[in-house]
Amino acid sequence: MKMLADLKVGKPDGAFIFPGDCNGFIDPDQFDAEVWKPIAKRADMAGTRFHDLRHFFASQLIAQGETAAYVRDQMAHSSIKVTLDTNGHLLQGRGKEASARYEKSMADAKVRHKAEAGVSNPLAIDREEGPEGTVTCDRPDT
Repeated sequence: MKMLADLKVGKPDGAFIFPGDCNGFIDPDQFDAEVWKPIAKRADMAGTRFHDLRHFFASQLIAQGETAAYVRDQMAHSSIKVTLDTNGHLLQGRGKEASARYEKSMADAKVRHKAEAGVSNPLAIDREEGPEGTVTCDRPDT
């Protein structure tokens, strides 16, 4: 990003990094032939399209655990459906991670609940787990 920012130094905010004729948009075919292909060839990435960088960026956001909503915003997609239709395959296998996070949060909540139950409270009900996760309540005799 710093390299791109450095290319803008001394140029007006609306100026393009790769301007076309008369400082307007560069023709995509011209950009591909004169800018991208020489860069890709020199980087030993011949055959890579400039647009592939966009998909790479999105995949890196997902790999870092960013939310689909954040990826949508960064990619300027019109809806989260577009984001998931395009990149949803990268989210597969995340179910185990999500399940593990959920199980941990439930275990943490149980520990907090037991710690809070130690406070003297005449309205508190002692709860214990029975077989297969069932809950039994021991109510004080009234």
